[in-house]
Amino acid sequence: MSNKKHVVFIVPDGVGIKNYLYSDLLKYVDDFAKVTIWSPLPESAFDEVKTLHNFSINYRRLKLHSESILTRLFRESASYARLCYNSKLTQNETILLNWRRPKGNFKLGLLYRFAEAIGNWAKHNYKRILGLEEHSKNKWSRSIIQFYKTELETLNADSVFITHQRVPRLMPICIAAKQLNIKSATAIFSWDNLPKARLCVATEYYVLWSDWMKKDMDLFYPEIDEEKLIITGTPQFEFYKQDQRIMDRLSFAKSHGLNPEVKWFCFSGDDEYTSPYDPNYLYDIAKVISQMETPVQLIFRRCPVDFSNRYNTVLDEFKDVIVPIDPIWHTDSKAWVGYFSKLEDVSLQVNLAKHCEGVINLGSTMALDFATFNKPCLYLNYDTVKDDNWSTDFIYKFHHFKSMKDLDAVGWINGKNEINDALESVLDEREVVGPDRKLWLEKLVNCPLEANAKHIANILE
Repeated sequence: MSNKKHVVFIVPDGVGIKNYLYSDLLKYVDDFAKVTIWSPLPESAFDEVKTLHNFSINYRRLKLHSESILTRLFRESASYARLCYNSKLTQNETILLNWRRPKGNFKLGLLYRFAEAIGNWAKHNYKRILGLEEHSKNKWSRSIIQFYKTELETLNADSVFITHQRVPRLMPICIAAKQLNIKSATAIFSWDNLPKARLCVATEYYVLWSDWMKKDMDLFYPEIDEEKLIITGTPQFEFYKQDQRIMDRLSFAKSHGLNPEVKWFCFSGDDEYTSPYDPNYLYDIAKVISQMETPVQLIFRRCPVDFSNRYNTVLDEFKDVIVPIDPIWHTDSKAWVGYFSKLEDVSLQVNLAKHCEGVINLGSTMALDFATFNKPCLYLNYDTVKDDNWSTDFIYKFHHFKSMKDLDAVGWINGKNEINDALESVLDEREVVGPDRKLWLEKLVNCPLEANAKHIANILE
């Protein structure tokens, strides 16, 4: 036992807890290594993780140091330049929508303006972009890097695994690990991250969802060596293969006030930025369902970080149609980085996908969750109001939707007048609605899904 290696999981916020710590990944790592969670979140945030896994999991509080002005300036400059470069590279202007100046902070707004000016200088020359990123890394102080070297030496870490790549303040840990010859790897959090210039860490290995994501890495980060890009899949879909999570339909209905005698659809909400008119879509769907001859209930699952009251009017008007089932999340934190799924929510999502006829949303990865049970997704593809700053036309031009090319992966609702027929098609013959959904899932996520946690563990061994 004393000869075991030591793998340190760096968990900068709540984002990676469900996808990695609730999965079987820790179980596989425990076979060959001690496990420590290194996180700025309080130790209590990991109580469910420790209860779930029947072995010792250590915890160490992580202090994150702030970037200096120059560190951030060079990083933001490189990000802006990358977005411009990527937009031209792919002939896709929607990539530029990922650059958003902060509001209400004069000094930060000024920094972003300087970043844009520097980024404009670099955007046509990839070597300049790499130079800006190198300048940003070099502006981390020696004392901060030494601080993390001391921490890693104290931990006696053999490997570190970062649960997602979007936190810039982890960069000095990556630098320290490299100087100490400690193996490092990071997960790429989501299917849409790579074009958005959100690779904020530099590790020895990059854990990728699929060959599709690897091609994106080759396209957007050609400077990263091939041997560093490892296709493992992502463990977040393994839960759908765990039969012990599935409740029988009658028990699930009783737990959530549903009628077990009728069919259910799930409407999964988006955050306010992605879908500012989401309540309008919920209204349109609910109104059609209220007039259908076939009795149907609409389960409403809001975006876990949307605490607004913007749906209340619709929920009140269609009480007989809509059954809200809220995400079961830890939300005690004062910032979204401390919000994360409770273990109970994992099973809730599994049962929604298992028992609903299909899911309706605006371009969400919930389409993939439902595809694990071969259930269809209906993508909303019409505007409810005219808004020059937002349109579904923008949404479905995002780079990651190119993965649907030559696949009939989802059903499309292109207007209010198509809602009834779309729902009826799912109810009558759902296999013809987005018949390529499982092919799309297999294109985006390494399969078999239940093997992905083991693949990641193998990298850390």
